[in-house]
Amino acid sequence: IEVMWKEDVPAGKELIVEGDLHADYFYVVQSGKFDICVQETEDTVKATSAERALTKGESKVVNVVAAGGSFGELALLYFVPRAATVKAEMDSVVWVIDRGNFKDILMKVSDQKLAEYIKYLDGVSILDPLLETEKKELAKALVEMHFTKGELVVQQGEPGNTFYIMYEGEVDIVVDGKPVKSLEAKSAAETAQYFGEKALLENESRAATVMVASKTAKCLVLDRDSFELLLGPLTDLMQGDKNARSAGKGAKGLGPSGEGHGGGKILRKDLKRIGLLGCGGF
Repeated sequence: IEVMWKEDVPAGKELIVEGDLHADYFYVVQSGKFDICVQETEDTVKATSAERALTKGESKVVNVVAAGGSFGELALLYFVPRAATVKAEMDSVVWVIDRGNFKDILMKVSDQKLAEYIKYLDGVSILDPLLETEKKELAKALVEMHFTKGELVVQQGEPGNTFYIMYEGEVDIVVDGKPVKSLEAKSAAETAQYFGEKALLENESRAATVMVASKTAKCLVLDRDSFELLLGPLTDLMQGDKNARSAGKGAKGLGPSGEGHGGGKILRKDLKRIGLLGCGGF
């Protein structure tokens, strides 16, 4: 509540437009009703959100959100176009939160959870070049998502920029409409399954569809944009030398006492100011 604000929405106003790339807000309905509309195309199944936005077609109401409901969270978690249009059916009141505060709240996890997340990240071979401190920062950026039976977590042919760690549930891997494999994870047995990790490297189309087979599936999610904001491109980290980054390339072999291989100490007067890195807490 401290970081949200209230807005009055007149009947007929569209708060979210399908295909919009500027997805900055999440909404909670205090009163009123909102229609969730999706444009119909000749091939609705194959068309992505962006394609639907560019294709003229009639909008169909697929859901109605009333008081106590919410909408707009998916586009805040991932950098993807809005998947539907949300229009006020009557004069309504909503509470609004922006992307930054929304993700900050979701990313606040306990030390115990953080250790659990890091353990999951340790099992992803593509992240082996990362240092422990980098994995800790990455763990803080993971967002928990729950999916229900029959829901498509990933769809074949869609652009991929999101990586998933499933720690509870079962999913089917489907290629060209045919199931080819099943993945199962149990938190009690401390087993986890990973898919979509290549999305952290490059923006390739998904090679398969991932559909939830169990009653629910619980995942930790990370998109490539968030990864690169924290650590930079993963390809650069993979090409770099892990030991060199661990020691610090600019430290010139400093030991625990602060002495270098050449003897003597680095004093403040020996340092040259070249610019301001930032202000405030880090």
